[in-house]
Amino acid sequence: MLASLAATPLWAQLGHAQSGGTIVADLYGNRLLFDDAGRPLVPLGLMQGQRRVVLRAPGGLVVTVEGGRAELNGDTPLVVDRISGVAAKTKSLLVLETLEGKDRSQRRAAIDRWKARGFAARSVDAGGVYGVKGTVVDNRAVLVVVNDAPIPAGGGVRAVPIEWLEAMPSVSLRVSLPTSTFSSPWVRVRARDGGPVVVERVEHSIGYAEHGFEDRRYRDEIVLVPDAKGLCAVVNLVDEDVMVAGVLPSEMFATAPMQALKAQAVTARGELFAKIGRRHFTDPFLVCSEQHCQVYRGQSAEHPRTSEAARLTTGELAFHSGHVVDSVYSACCGGHSDAAEIIWDKPPRPELVGRPDAPSSTQKTAWLSPEVGAGFFVGVDGAVGASPIVAGGQGSDDAVARFLEVGREAAWCGRSTFNQKGIAWRWERSFTVDELTTLCASLGVGRVTALKVLERGPGGRVRVLRVEGSAGHALVHRELPVRRLLKNLKSGLFVVEHERSTDNAGTDTLVAVHIKGAGFGHGAGMCQQGAIGMAEAGASYTDILAHAYNGAVVRRVF
Repeated sequence: MLASLAATPLWAQLGHAQSGGTIVADLYGNRLLFDDAGRPLVPLGLMQGQRRVVLRAPGGLVVTVEGGRAELNGDTPLVVDRISGVAAKTKSLLVLETLEGKDRSQRRAAIDRWKARGFAARSVDAGGVYGVKGTVVDNRAVLVVVNDAPIPAGGGVRAVPIEWLEAMPSVSLRVSLPTSTFSSPWVRVRARDGGPVVVERVEHSIGYAEHGFEDRRYRDEIVLVPDAKGLCAVVNLVDEDVMVAGVLPSEMFATAPMQALKAQAVTARGELFAKIGRRHFTDPFLVCSEQHCQVYRGQSAEHPRTSEAARLTTGELAFHSGHVVDSVYSACCGGHSDAAEIIWDKPPRPELVGRPDAPSSTQKTAWLSPEVGAGFFVGVDGAVGASPIVAGGQGSDDAVARFLEVGREAAWCGRSTFNQKGIAWRWERSFTVDELTTLCASLGVGRVTALKVLERGPGGRVRVLRVEGSAGHALVHRELPVRRLLKNLKSGLFVVEHERSTDNAGTDTLVAVHIKGAGFGHGAGMCQQGAIGMAEAGASYTDILAHAYNGAVVRRVF
């Protein structure tokens, strides 16, 4: 059943043979791959930690292993078991500072600066540079790091932990065919008729309420290689346009206006190119198929309209100041986005500044009719498009509270007809003091007595939350940890109202807190509901992207 390879294997076509490498080495190389035509192929992680993987295809499979190839007829399942393996050698690091663009030249100065503060700092390189049909895509960065160790309290140092690969893992996989069994350190699978490969029992939505398992269909090639623990990882080596088509239905309504879908296609592609080599340092893929990167369900989720949006924007990326836009996006900004450095521990980027989700008086909006634009310039300080919600970064709960009263007609995301009943526009949550005390138990503050927002970004999102209690207080930094602490709040754009009671002795006691907020998601970059609202008003996808990313320009690069 196992035959020698008569044709050049795909890994040789990709340039692996010249370097003497293998598919395992290249997938762990944390870089983009290319086919013979120069089109990017994305190593996309579907699952890890597997001991058995079952694959099939209605028209049969072509199975390539180290030293040979076999074919399976019909819908015969291919069963691959992990026999043994050796885990990768990894190192835990803390990122003190990230240098991008021209700042990379300051590597030595940055290391010396941190050493002067008592840190045994060094640097590692992340990202890459690619020449794609005459266009240079460069997302390289220098990470100033220290070995994982407690960071001294105070001094404003909030290091970001990462795992770094020092030596690759290995695995022995048993491939079971109807008439024979053999082993290999990797397995590559394609459908004989060029159709999709079915991967059985794909685990998805890990950590979310919809967590489960289902059989899913994936285009192009499925590769089984060792994961960092020496178990089996399932990777889809897929054309980037196919990846975009598989992402879109999970990230935006397939029935949304085509211009909004095209904007989403460019952002999904940009998210890939901006993140190449910048995450999953110890994994055999560039991006995963979960919410951590972008939700990808393969052909199982494809829709004709979203596939058309991917096709119409083939090879297009958004650029700002000469670099690919880090095109992050969220469901609904609630009327105002925030800057990237407010949301994450990362340097400021000119395309990711906080801004109102409405046209300013200086923006060129030839497509915007007077009737549609009539309701925009109302609300905070008399003009939603005129200023940030919060100036100077300090608390200003009153400014946020006033912003929360702004009507839906004042912002693109409020106007979107897909923002049903305004659920993602404004929201409320309440917690009793007992619930809060349980949620905040790990902070060691005792019985909670108050929640106070100490710092906000210009878009109003929380930067620092102070949790006060009977045994002391604690500070929670960044909007995502705050949201997670409070049972996954929809966003970090909110105000807190305290409900208190006073007993006969005049003692003031917290009874509950009521949180009023706006938006859904982190709030940086493109607001998806805002993109729909703009498209419904007549904006093109390039208009939408220029608005979302501070004047970004779309270019076709391959």
